[in-house]
Amino acid sequence: MKIGIFGGTFDPVHYGHLKPAAAVAATLSLDRLVFVPAHRAPGKEDVAPVPAAHRVAMLALAIAGRSDFVISLSEIDRGGTSYTVDTLRSFAGEFPDDERYFLLGTDALAGFDAWREPEEILRLARLAVFVREPHGPEVLDRGAVVAANRSSVLLFDSVRVKISSTDVRRAAARGESLSGRTPPAVEEYIVKHGLYRDSGTGRS
Repeated sequence: MKIGIFGGTFDPVHYGHLKPAAAVAATLSLDRLVFVPAHRAPGKEDVAPVPAAHRVAMLALAIAGRSDFVISLSEIDRGGTSYTVDTLRSFAGEFPDDERYFLLGTDALAGFDAWREPEEILRLARLAVFVREPHGPEVLDRGAVVAANRSSVLLFDSVRVKISSTDVRRAAARGESLSGRTPPAVEEYIVKHGLYRDSGTGRS
């Protein structure tokens, strides 16, 4: 089985996550794409996201109708700081025969050398990289780890969406429409629960 693994805070999920993920899933003919919301992202331990229950609920609304898109609570259940290498080890142990792809944007790939055990990540999964500004495909030629394992890195440049979770939170804090940034069901959930109205600027 071919599975994609897409980690992130998803605070909230938006089209900058969903459209590239759908493009990667279609191009690779993935059997399953697993969204893995983080308990706490590395480097952001001092900034609390909205409660996990809200982030998971918004993800569930965003992927409704896609039986091949599922959610894993493994990082939330594990607690603490969520490291990709730990998550991939868990998937490899549970599904040792699966062909694994880890999805991330070029913005994240730009700092990949500083991640925990980047070489082990590339042993556990191939990277499926989509372009996310401000970084373009050129980041594939920068990091030493990626350069040394270039055959394990796939670039997908068919979909570029200039949206970030920070943009969505700021818009929600101002009471603006989120149309075109996140699915209608997610916007309705944000409004119903009054999310991001008091802040909306600190997380990405």
